[in-house]
Amino acid sequence: MNSTSDEFEYPPVLDVGPIIEFKARVRAHRTYSKRDTEFCGHTNNLYYNCEASHRGVGTELRAVCVIAQAGSGKTSMIRHHLARLPYFKPTVDEFGDEVSPILCVKLKPSSTGKSMLRQLLKAMQIYGGYSKANESELVDLVVGHMKDLGYRYLFIDELQHGARGTKDGYLKQMQDALRGVIDHDDWPVHAILAGTEEVLPILKEPQLRRRTYKMRLQPLSLKYVDIVKTLMNNVIVKAAGMNFSFDDDDEIEKRLMHAANYAMGTAILLLQEACFDAFIEGKATIDIATMEKIYRIKSGCIRPDNIFLVDNFESIRPINSLSDMLLGVAEDGDHDASN
Repeated sequence: MNSTSDEFEYPPVLDVGPIIEFKARVRAHRTYSKRDTEFCGHTNNLYYNCEASHRGVGTELRAVCVIAQAGSGKTSMIRHHLARLPYFKPTVDEFGDEVSPILCVKLKPSSTGKSMLRQLLKAMQIYGGYSKANESELVDLVVGHMKDLGYRYLFIDELQHGARGTKDGYLKQMQDALRGVIDHDDWPVHAILAGTEEVLPILKEPQLRRRTYKMRLQPLSLKYVDIVKTLMNNVIVKAAGMNFSFDDDDEIEKRLMHAANYAMGTAILLLQEACFDAFIEGKATIDIATMEKIYRIKSGCIRPDNIFLVDNFESIRPINSLSDMLLGVAEDGDHDASN
């Protein structure tokens, strides 16, 4: 195809206001499931034990760890409920300032016990006075400041970052630091932890294992087809106010699960992106062509690797969507090619 710069026409730039409003409405809608009920049951238990512990009659069960594959939606689920459960809501102190009862941090990659404790201090806006402190002193500093600032709860996300590349005692230091915070004699901190399956080595430590509830979020599978249908109805119809039209031959539920690597959170994001694309295009119906486009632009795959386009979609691994580039495979009719 011959082309010159003066033949190119930019796509029109639309008014961003309605797009942002639409995206905000769709993102705000939540699909609830049994896992929401289970999680809130765990946080209720933490609340009951936290209150009992402050009265001297609590147990050592002071943490719950939510374990699931990446893209499962565990973080969005946790943050959704942390913002709504009454015992996590901020209160107003005698000076008129809002005081939150929960301290939230997202663990940085390759964290150690010490770096995790420093991240907790920085999250409380404590930036100095501990550069030479050892791990035990850092634990005391963290718990002491949590007590002074009224933090009764702790949420640590991406906890698996504390288990990666840990050698020569670093894993034990992470275990000791975490246990030190949730088992401190001076202030009974209760924790919500979240991570992928890589977090399991941390929880193998006997005392941590004994002090922690475990909640796992199962990946989607063929037995969850009805859940996927509910996701489609909630996101497309209830949240976006649109319709969807798929033939039985489309096997949309199976394709969606496979494209999302069987992770519920990723499936929801794909549906949301399909709605956003349709909104911008001025369409009100999501069909297989919409899903094919969204998967293509998200993954960068060529047609033979598009899960929403080919018959043998179950043989495709989403993680390999760009592998054809390494093999030098060309696709006939590549719309990006020019002559």
